[in-house]
Amino acid sequence: MLGKLETVFSYTAHFILQSWPEKRPGILFLTDSGGRVINVMEMQVGQSWNPQGLDLMLHSVPCGHAWELTQEAFSTRGIVVRAWEDDHNLFGAIPLLENDGRVRAVIGIVTPESELDVDLLSYLRGLEPMIRMGYDAYIQHATSQIVMDLNLHDTTRELLISLTKQISDIIQKGYCSAVKLSESGLCIPQEIVTTQQVDEGQGEIAQVVARFGQAPVVPSILEENRIVSVPIICKSKPLYALILHLPPDEIDCTYDERDVAFLQEVGEKASNALWRAVLSDDLRREASKKDLLYQLMSKIQASIDVNDVLHEIVTSIPSLYPQLSVELFLTVEPNATTPVKQLSFQEAEPSTSTRAYLEGRLIVEKVEEEGQSTTVIAAPLLGKQGIYGVLQVTSDQRVSLSQHETDYIAILADTAGTAFENAQLYQQSRNLIRELRLINEMARQLNRSLDLKEILDFVTTMMGATFDAEFCAILSKSPGEDRFHVLSSSLPEFNGMTVHTNEKPFQEILQNKQALLLAQPGAGPLPFSLLPCCSLMGVPLIVEGEISGVLLVSDSRYHFFSFDDYKLLEIFGQHASLAMTNAVLHNEMERMVITDNLTGLFTRRHLNERVRASLEKDGYGSLILIDIDYFKNVNDTFGHQVGDEVLIQVSNLIRRSIRDSDIAARWGGEELAVYLPRVDKSTAHSVAERIRHCVEQETSPQVTISCGLAKWSKESDLDLSVESLFYQADIALYEAKNSGRNQVVLA
Repeated sequence: MLGKLETVFSYTAHFILQSWPEKRPGILFLTDSGGRVINVMEMQVGQSWNPQGLDLMLHSVPCGHAWELTQEAFSTRGIVVRAWEDDHNLFGAIPLLENDGRVRAVIGIVTPESELDVDLLSYLRGLEPMIRMGYDAYIQHATSQIVMDLNLHDTTRELLISLTKQISDIIQKGYCSAVKLSESGLCIPQEIVTTQQVDEGQGEIAQVVARFGQAPVVPSILEENRIVSVPIICKSKPLYALILHLPPDEIDCTYDERDVAFLQEVGEKASNALWRAVLSDDLRREASKKDLLYQLMSKIQASIDVNDVLHEIVTSIPSLYPQLSVELFLTVEPNATTPVKQLSFQEAEPSTSTRAYLEGRLIVEKVEEEGQSTTVIAAPLLGKQGIYGVLQVTSDQRVSLSQHETDYIAILADTAGTAFENAQLYQQSRNLIRELRLINEMARQLNRSLDLKEILDFVTTMMGATFDAEFCAILSKSPGEDRFHVLSSSLPEFNGMTVHTNEKPFQEILQNKQALLLAQPGAGPLPFSLLPCCSLMGVPLIVEGEISGVLLVSDSRYHFFSFDDYKLLEIFGQHASLAMTNAVLHNEMERMVITDNLTGLFTRRHLNERVRASLEKDGYGSLILIDIDYFKNVNDTFGHQVGDEVLIQVSNLIRRSIRDSDIAARWGGEELAVYLPRVDKSTAHSVAERIRHCVEQETSPQVTISCGLAKWSKESDLDLSVESLFYQADIALYEAKNSGRNQVVLA
């Protein structure tokens, strides 16, 4: 049954009260499927009749004869009229049934038997058309309200989201979806608005849409009343299809004729509002196309950056037409990050893009692939001195492009051709200036930094920006090792990988201690396991006469690197080798200053500095002081060497149990400390318990620890000093040791 019971009853009651005999008192009430009263009204305005013992409290089960009457209506599923000897009132009830025969609600009437001059049973039998009239009035009102709301939305998507939600709220079962229709009335699955949650899976609505196949959508009821479709058509043009669909888990549920009537009424009345929204979107799309063309032309005149122009062209069409796919075919491989394909001239039958290139004109044709018909538009990238490639747009058969839209694609292709030509004319002069600037900038940047990671990232970025190669990396090799380790690369997934020194590129570099330039003359890639490539450059990093690493640049394109690139990479290698050596020495010295020699944890002084900095910049944090229980017994029993080993074991377990941003330090002797910036007390307690448990379970010889935990926050601890925080943790640690050890105590 459509809508909320109370709402539908208010419309139905209007017709019931109009048909009731004049000046005859009575009470009309409605119960839900559980027998609870959800609405009560008097049959006559201002009537004084109010029978005793008739309990029709809202949201409660009625008492007495009213209860017996409604229960009989529920059980018989038919009209019931009763009069009891102990009561002078007449009771009648008519059940409201679902399609499957279940009773959704009961309408009841109570009236004084002596004052009623009509047959109540006959009257109740005549109420069925009035109930239908009430439903029709409700549908009309609900539809009018929805259409009024739709006029408040500017975009098609906003309108459809509102429309499907309101339909779903009224029907109160399953989901409501709106699917765009092509000019021939076919579903376009790429454009769907649905009330179904995304995490419940788009596969279900996709399967529902697939049920309509390659046939135009017409008003239909499918799968035994579990799917209902109504196309919205305005001015003879199909716009969208409204679809009601039930999920598989709603087994005992179907849509009835009122749901279908409501959906048809909404589809008809909402067509004009939807038509206006579609037209408005089309106007905005046209304005966006003009703005995009203006931006593209401005970009070409302002700079010679072919990558930016190609990216704008390739992304502009899908942004305006999401159902279209775009491919770019070029005769040369540009220095661009936008994905492109190579034009092939070796096919037995030239493709659409190849013919557009050879003929130098725009081609539009239908292509059959795997039983699917598609429309392919190929526009040559024309310049004044030649053709540089082809812009190809592919659309599903259901999407038709107007002549105006095809001309727009041709303009984009001409823009791309002009960009290519300009880039070719200025490329060499820009390269010469760039190389000189790069050498100067690299030397200046490397000489001002002693941070190894910063140097590695800078050199990797510099190589990538300079050579426009697909892969750049810095590899290291320790003396006596037979492998190179990737320290930094332009592709992060390669960081940390290893390559054997007996591979051809490294073999030649190690043997000659000179830079290497390789180009594969054949059709296959170079024999290199790290990354398949057809062009490769490598420069050794030499420290004190020994090779400590290699700068590596590679690309899958043949003969991609020039001799100038080779000489430039050699200069990069000289600067990078010196800067990396200085950084390694500096980092080692810094590490020795702030690291405890035995445990590898930070020193107490460094911990104090980090805690002091956290107190200034963070909002809260926690400190854990750790003491190894009965550590003196370990030294006395096993010796100091074993005691040192236990201390190292505990330190390693602490490091394993905390984050990289946390600070673990040796506080003194067998006392250790962990500071957790921006960690609250409960989380810090969990960390401390995890450390305590690991130490108890994994040390050999087995030891336990006691922990004192202190926390701070700026809201409650104003002007807190490092010493005060450690004092609180130390007091808690003292309590932990005095109350049995092997535990965590909070300050």
